[in-house]
Amino acid sequence: MKTILFTLILCCSSAYAGTPAGALRISRTYDTAQAQWIQDVRTAPNKQAQIAAGKRRPDINKAGREIWAEIRGNLKEAWTLEPASWFLANSSTYAVTKSKALRGKSPAALIRDTVWEHHVHSPKIGPYCIALTHVQDPKAMRLLETIEQTNPNQGVKGAAALAQAILHRRLGGGKFGMAIRQEKLVTAIKAPDLTVGKTTTQALLKDELFRMSNLNIDTTAPDFRGVEVTREVSALKDHRGKVTILFFWHALMPSHDESLALFRKYQEEFAGKDIVILGICMDNPLTLRKNIAEGKSTWKNYSDSTQTISKLYRIERWPTVFVLDPEHKIRYVGAPGAFVKITAEDLAKQAAAGPSAGLPSLEEAGTGQ
Repeated sequence: MKTILFTLILCCSSAYAGTPAGALRISRTYDTAQAQWIQDVRTAPNKQAQIAAGKRRPDINKAGREIWAEIRGNLKEAWTLEPASWFLANSSTYAVTKSKALRGKSPAALIRDTVWEHHVHSPKIGPYCIALTHVQDPKAMRLLETIEQTNPNQGVKGAAALAQAILHRRLGGGKFGMAIRQEKLVTAIKAPDLTVGKTTTQALLKDELFRMSNLNIDTTAPDFRGVEVTREVSALKDHRGKVTILFFWHALMPSHDESLALFRKYQEEFAGKDIVILGICMDNPLTLRKNIAEGKSTWKNYSDSTQTISKLYRIERWPTVFVLDPEHKIRYVGAPGAFVKITAEDLAKQAAAGPSAGLPSLEEAGTGQ
């Protein structure tokens, strides 16, 4: 009986005996396929070709499962920190899915618990700190605080501080959250640079500092020049004096049809008001023109297939909406929804009533970059 039990344990252990080379092969294979897919979608000559290319999207959940199979039996080993970071950053949906096989835990939670026990002081944990910003883990902030306070590596301390700043931005928190972000960014500035996937902590820090200075609630939105589908060139500043809604979208984003239907409704409801909607669309220009010709997009659109404007505004997910007051100060940042309409119409009423009519900042509501 003992022999049978030992054999079963040995077989189960062997099933999860992954290797660094195996994990690297899986992540590189997916990254290569993903880059090719993006190129195919962007260069598709028409909408039909773009839709066909879109359907060939690599399966990130499959890659996530394969990475998890490689690392799950070896989480105590330091080599798993790098593929675990890739796993959280790229396959976050699968990573946070709870499983009966894990006794009701998710892979992300099991990784976190193992990090607590074995890797808090590891010099290799910096990329994992940044990867934690991709998952909705209520215990992530406390873990990052512990890593910042106790890890002896200054680069890791900086990565943990930077990750806390990013999480506070995504979670909101008004002025209190802003103060913490500023404190953590100061710590990150003083830390050595670390490589994190295909980027570095200093590059991420530069983006966060730009957001802090240029994309927060009540800051003036960065101006840009863009090419409209009519091939006319215009700038954001040309719309000063009107409440301006920037709608970042593309044909393959989640809830595409629902978002476009909502903005068609907004376009009708804002008729006659000093409110303008500017779409910034990363689709192939031919696809964008077809959507406009079919009446799916009824607002002014800039063609942003090179993502020049999207990168300027540090867009991380689509759709994203900015609502600007007549002076083009940012008053809302977030997903399409009730706050977009409420904020835009209140700002238009305030402008019509004159400067004495005040609108409370939505920073208190936790919105912002």
